[in-house]
Amino acid sequence: MSNLIHLIYNSAATYPFTEEDFSVMLRKARSKNASLDITGMLLYIEGCFFQVLEGPENVVIELAETVRQDPRHTRMTTIIQEPIAKRAFSEWTMGFTQMSLINLGDIEGLNDFFTICKVLTDIDSGRAKKLLTAFKQGRWRVKLSVATQYQPLATRAVAKKRRVIEPRPAFTFAFQPIVDASRRAVVGYEALVRADKTGTAADVLQRIQLGELGAFDEDARRMAIGFASRLGLAGNLHLNVFPHSWASAPKTIDSSLETAKRCGIDITRIVFELKHEATVSDPCAVSEWLSESRRLGLRINIDDFGSGYAGLALLDHYQPEMISLSMWLVRSIESHGARQAILRGLVQTCSDLGVDIIAKGVETIEEYFWLRDEGIELFQGFLFAKPGFESLPPPMLPADIM
Repeated sequence: MSNLIHLIYNSAATYPFTEEDFSVMLRKARSKNASLDITGMLLYIEGCFFQVLEGPENVVIELAETVRQDPRHTRMTTIIQEPIAKRAFSEWTMGFTQMSLINLGDIEGLNDFFTICKVLTDIDSGRAKKLLTAFKQGRWRVKLSVATQYQPLATRAVAKKRRVIEPRPAFTFAFQPIVDASRRAVVGYEALVRADKTGTAADVLQRIQLGELGAFDEDARRMAIGFASRLGLAGNLHLNVFPHSWASAPKTIDSSLETAKRCGIDITRIVFELKHEATVSDPCAVSEWLSESRRLGLRINIDDFGSGYAGLALLDHYQPEMISLSMWLVRSIESHGARQAILRGLVQTCSDLGVDIIAKGVETIEEYFWLRDEGIELFQGFLFAKPGFESLPPPMLPADIM
């Protein structure tokens, strides 16, 4: 039998955990860990996980690697891994700070570590106890970037006076459907960054420093994939990509692949959306990035097409699988002759090259009819559905608006 070890790590959550999420996780993990002869403790506070795993060496190491690959965790860091003479915990337990909906006494294995801290008095002195104490005091928590900071839930009132924690910027997603008019079906959703239910992407992006963009972009895609999986998305998932990703293509693509695999989303259903203006800054780097993405099965959409000066040259240079029309082209297209001529030529060119066109930002029935008459089949915009905050809103389909 393997020697006993304990492994202690911290990580950040890829989406805000609720009390219900935590209780479901406890019920599943408690049974599994008992069968694996794993004891220890998992704590969660404001987007940060901290866990102590005790048990046979090979089992603990394998379980830690499973956690590392889990799409619910990111930025996992092993703090200590060492042999132990005996266990500090007799069973496996979890602690959660916000418990307004769940009665602690009703859920076996759940404890109020952050206020009463009975667990600390029950275990002997040693490294695990010291690190648990440090975590309770605010140390050994992941330094969260904007992409992994969440608005804390309302904290349960306790008799003991506690330090007031200022709300942190929230980061989440809304999803807007993409409709195939010919099939009268939803073919995908675009994940749109949101600060909160009424906020915009700009509210989040303006708080991100230049040096944080890499972590933000990678975390955003992982988080969007996790959300989409939890919501049961069945079609394509469109994810926006920042220009800096060109410089770290393998890492950022692998991160998305790994998360998609763990979430049960086929990689061929993921579409990377590149802003039109971002593709002209470093053509060589973009080409390499696109080649790597396609090799792995990802599809590419050039977004906001028609807003800049490069225009048709992008179709020649990058040959994307699809493009999304600039709102400048779409808006009131039924009454603008010059734009109509431009768009007719673009539709013919894309048809010859096998490039799909998505008409984004469609707001009126007149815009829809004109675009549909010219052969465009894919649509996105308020006419069909507004973005749904942390949800997949059902759209009005073409027959309904006709």
